[in-house]
Amino acid sequence: MKTSAFFCALLLSIGVSALRGAAQVNAADDDAGQGMYDGGWGDGTGGDNGFFPWKMATKAEPDGSFAGHYLASTGEQHWVEAITRNRAFALFANGRGYEESVAFRGIAVPLEAGDNFSFDILHGPFAQKGGQDDATPGEIGVAYRTGNARDSVGDIGRGARLRFFAREGSPNYLISDSQQEFDTGIPITWEALSLTVTMVDADTYDLEVINLRDQSRRLLEKRKFGGEAGTPINSLAFFNRNAESNDFAFNNFQLSRNAP
Repeated sequence: MKTSAFFCALLLSIGVSALRGAAQVNAADDDAGQGMYDGGWGDGTGGDNGFFPWKMATKAEPDGSFAGHYLASTGEQHWVEAITRNRAFALFANGRGYEESVAFRGIAVPLEAGDNFSFDILHGPFAQKGGQDDATPGEIGVAYRTGNARDSVGDIGRGARLRFFAREGSPNYLISDSQQEFDTGIPITWEALSLTVTMVDADTYDLEVINLRDQSRRLLEKRKFGGEAGTPINSLAFFNRNAESNDFAFNNFQLSRNAP
């Protein structure tokens, strides 16, 4: 009886400890439907809820070339309904040249071990919009970075420790981390995806990719960040580089942290 009581107490202790370890609190969140975006989305907006303000950068030719950003509403852009009930952030880049649109975002609470950081993305296939287009393959995606360099589209990769992206001509999403280019095996899709990075330590992460239509999941475990070892992840750069006909939308930011 004493032995049974001991093991019951031990199991209870383990269960309580595991539960305590799993408990997380909200450290940052954002979505395009919040009131702070009622007046629009642009430079200087969104400096709240654990994030620094957005900063935009574009590159386009003088004539017949277009790049920029907007709030996509379900009333006008029905395709974003998979990631919002009202509005989502969106980037466009199309025309006769190689257009680029980037949205930079600093994280006020840099990611640390145990954090789960998620958001949703949505885009269509790469397809030419007009009669002319630069032949260089387009790309859409996000860079997780150290620092918050944001003066031009060329700053996308500055301080980058991880990039998750789709490239025109590739059937699958790609990753750039400690490997220059890694094929995830996850098909590029018109379906909305939820990306969750779990920080194992300063240089190691897990990435879970969930298809929001059928809830299918792919988990990439114990991958190594690129860039300078030990440096914090404290900014994002979302980019649409010449995706042409279909824009790139993202929404529903959530940073969860182990409870103190």
